[in-house]
Amino acid sequence: MLNSVWKHRQAIVLATLLLFVFASPMALAEEKIQWAESVEKGFAEAKKTGKPIMMDFYTEW
Repeated sequence: MLNSVWKHRQAIVLATLLLFVFASPMALAEEKIQWAESVEKGFAEAKKTGKPIMMDFYTEW
């Protein structure tokens, strides 16, 4: 019985360690978003790089 519990705990610890080992480099490798401050600059940059544009609008009515 004790051996079974020990193996279960080892499996949980191993899975947790593997999760952190594989998740950490991905979090560090993220590319930062460069927000454009004007529509004209954003369109020009998107056209130059061939990337899509995401526009976010909001208002307080």
